[in-house]
Amino acid sequence: MFLPGRLLLAATIALGLSPAFAEERAPTAAAEPSPWYIEGSAGLLNPGNFTEIVYRTHRTTMTDQAIAGVGVGREVLEIGSGFSLDVGLQLNQRIDEGGTEFAMPITFVFDGFPWRDRLPTRFRLAIGPSYVTKISDTERRKDSNNKGSRALNMFNPEIELGLPTDPSWSAFFRLHHRSGIFKLINGVTGGSTYLTFGVRRRFAIEGY
Repeated sequence: MFLPGRLLLAATIALGLSPAFAEERAPTAAAEPSPWYIEGSAGLLNPGNFTEIVYRTHRTTMTDQAIAGVGVGREVLEIGSGFSLDVGLQLNQRIDEGGTEFAMPITFVFDGFPWRDRLPTRFRLAIGPSYVTKISDTERRKDSNNKGSRALNMFNPEIELGLPTDPSWSAFFRLHHRSGIFKLINGVTGGSTYLTFGVRRRFAIEGY
C-alpha cells in the first residue's frame, strides 16, 4: 500500500482501539448508513507501474499532471459479515494530459472493523468499465504497442474514514487506476494511476 494509505490505515487502527478516543468520540447510537452518496476527488499522476506503488513505496513519485472528478453511487446489496456491494457512475477530467473519463464502478465494500462505531472505516475496491475521450501520452508510453485504448478496466482500491460525530460525511484515499488487465482488453499491457484524495457525502432518497 502506498505510504499515505499505510499512515491512514495505521491512524485508523490506533484511533479505533484507543479507549480515550472511544469515550470522547463514541456516538450515542450507531446510525445506519444511507444508501446513496455523492463524492468529489482530486489527485496527481504516478508515472510508474501500479505494482510499484503498492510494493515499492520508496520509489513512488508523482508528477504535476492532475485529475479531478465527481461521482454518485448507491449500495445495492448487503452481503453480510460487514460486506456489501455498491454501483455508481464517475466523471473525471484529466488536467494537463487532457481527456475526460467516464466510468461505471462496481465496488466491493468492507466496513466490519471492530472500531466501526467509534470511527466509521471502510475498505473499498472498485472495478468496472472506464472510457476516456483521449488516450493520454502516459498510457501510450506504458503500452507495449504504443497505442493504448480508450476503453479499459478500472481497479480502484480505497480507504475511507467517516466523521465519528456525523458518519454521513467521510474522506478517502484512493489509487485511481485503469489498465488492460494484462492484455485482456485490446491487447493493452499498461495504464495509468493517480493518487487521489476525496470527500464523500451519504444521503437517503425516500422510496429508493
